Amino acid sequence: MISTSPWVDDKEHLQEILARDEFNLPQGSGENWIQRAVEYVIELIAELFQWTHIPSGAANTVSTLVLILAVLGLVGIIYWLFRRMIWEQKKHRPLFMDGEKIRSHVDYLRDAKEKAARGEWREGERSLFLALLVYLQMKSWVRVEKWKTNWEYAEEIEANQPSLRDVFGSFAREFDAVWYGQALVDEGSFWQRVNELEGIWREEGQHG
Repeated sequence: MISTSPWVDDKEHLQEILARDEFNLPQGSGENWIQRAVEYVIELIAELFQWTHIPSGAANTVSTLVLILAVLGLVGIIYWLFRRMIWEQKKHRPLFMDGEKIRSHVDYLRDAKEKAARGEWREGERSLFLALLVYLQMKSWVRVEKWKTNWEYAEEIEANQPSLRDVFGSFAREFDAVWYGQALVDEGSFWQRVNELEGIWREEGQHG
């Protein structure tokens, strides 16, 4: 069994690399998660090689290879955690902007069409979702509140107008993916949902 000192040196080298500015995030940006993940991987690598028998002549080569793979793995972990942190921050961003006055469902649908025509698809997706949500409030099937989640709206719809449960679910999924998840808008799906919403309004109008 070879001396564990090469792995100790590698551990220290890894810690020096991760201490550089490019691996540091601003305070309060979820760095504790990253730090714990990094420390766990480093300790895991060190313990692994304390239990492994490697010929002394291959120690330096293996040590270098492990160091490279470990750094690449840590960069991947940091990237994944950073993306997850950004996603969580966006997910908790309110649907309504500060000071925004809630308009009519007709205004939101018109705004959605205009924004889509200008190529502002992300903003158009938001307006389309709000057109449905405000319409549901007008019919007293939900009560729009800035602090509510889509899950809570879905529960209200289930209780008051279950026939629109799937419609709301479709609109909410597309909105979440585009507004919070930065997904690209499917233009065909967008206009299909515009037509679907207009059809619901016409039907409700016919039935009073």
